[in-house]
Amino acid sequence: MIPKVHQLFNHATQLALIDNVDGYVDKQVSYRMETEQIQKEFGVKHLLRFDLGENCDGFSPKVHQELSQTGLIGNLHEYPEITHDSLREKLAAVYGVKPREIILSSGLDSILDLITRVFFEKGDSYIMAAPDFFLFESYSQRMGAVPTFIQLDESHYFQWTDDTLTQFYLNIIHLKPKLIWVSNPVNPTGQCISDDKLLQLIEVASYCNTFVVVDEAYGEYLGGPERSFSRFIPNYKNLLVLRTFSKAYGLAGIRLGLLMTSTTSIIKAMLIHRHYFPLTNFALTAAQIALGDQEYIQYSAQQIQIRKQQVFEQLSKLKQLKFIPSDSSIFMMKHLWLTADEFDYELKKRGILASRLQQTGLEGLNYLRFTIRTPAENEILLKSCREINQLNT
Repeated sequence: MIPKVHQLFNHATQLALIDNVDGYVDKQVSYRMETEQIQKEFGVKHLLRFDLGENCDGFSPKVHQELSQTGLIGNLHEYPEITHDSLREKLAAVYGVKPREIILSSGLDSILDLITRVFFEKGDSYIMAAPDFFLFESYSQRMGAVPTFIQLDESHYFQWTDDTLTQFYLNIIHLKPKLIWVSNPVNPTGQCISDDKLLQLIEVASYCNTFVVVDEAYGEYLGGPERSFSRFIPNYKNLLVLRTFSKAYGLAGIRLGLLMTSTTSIIKAMLIHRHYFPLTNFALTAAQIALGDQEYIQYSAQQIQIRKQQVFEQLSKLKQLKFIPSDSSIFMMKHLWLTADEFDYELKKRGILASRLQQTGLEGLNYLRFTIRTPAENEILLKSCREINQLNT
C-alpha cells in the first residue's frame, strides 16, 4: 500500500503541515489584494502603508539613470552570474571585508532561512531578546529549534540594559545555544544596541562556541558603513553580520540580502543550500549602482531622521498616545486605552495601515509599528492620530 504523501515528507515539512508548527505564513495573499480589501471594507480611496519598512524616498537617481544605459534588455536571454564576484568586490570595499567573506541571496529572509538550514536540528537551542525581529523565531521554529527569550522592559523603552546582558550570559553558559539572534537597530522597536554591550555578548558567546547573528537591516540609519559590525568579523569567528538593499537603499523590489562572516565553512555550508541563481542580472546591476552612491544613502537617512523628530515632536503633544523613541526609520506606538485591534481599526478608517505586532515580548501591550514616510504622508498620519486622540475625551 502506498503511504500517505505527508509520510514521505522530511521532518521540517511534517512539522509545518502536520504538527502545525508556528513560523509559516500564508503566501497567497498579496499586498495589492490586502490593500483593495481594506479600501473596500473601510470605504477609503487611498491607503497609506506605514506598515512596511520601505524607504519612501526610493532609490538613488543614479540607478534609474544608469540602468537605462546598461544594455540589460539585450541580456535577458543570459543566465546571471552565480558567484556574484563584481558585487561582492564592491561590497567588500565598502564594508572593509574580503569578497570571500560575503554571500548574497534573494533578500534577508532567504539569508535567515539558509542560516537555520545550516545550523539547526530539531531540539537545538537559540536565544533572542523579546521583542525582536519575528522572522528569527519563525525560521528557527521551522527547523524545530527551541527558543529562550530575554524579555526587554517597556519601562526602559525596550532598550538593552546591564540586566539584559546578565540574562544573556547566564543562559549562554547554561544552555550552550547554537545561535543568538540580534537585530541592530532592533526591529520593531527601532532601538540601537550600544557597541559595548553587543561586543560583550559576542565575546562571551565565543567562549561557548555560540554564533551571534547581527541583523543590520536598518543599519544605514545609524551612520555610514563604518558603523557596521562587519568591522569586527576578523576578530570573532562566531560573528555573522547581515545587511539588505530593501530599507535605506530603497530597493526592496530587487530582493537582495547579504551575510558577512570570516568563518569560511559557514559560507561554504550556506552555498550548499542556496539556489544556483538566487539573483537576477537586474538585481545585481541595480545594487552595484546604488552601492556606489553613498552620498544619496546618507542624505536619505538624514532626511528620515529629521522627519522622525518632527513626527515625535507632534506625537508628544497627544496625551492618549504613547510612542517608543527610535534610532531608526521605524517606531512603535499605542493608544493608552484602545486595544491594538481598536487602534488599528481607527487608523484604517482614516486610510492608514500600520504593522500589527504579534511577536513574543509584546503580548497584550497593544503596540503597532509605523514607518517614517514623506512629510506630506507623515502629516496625514499625524492628523489621524490627533483625531483618534480626541476619542471619548
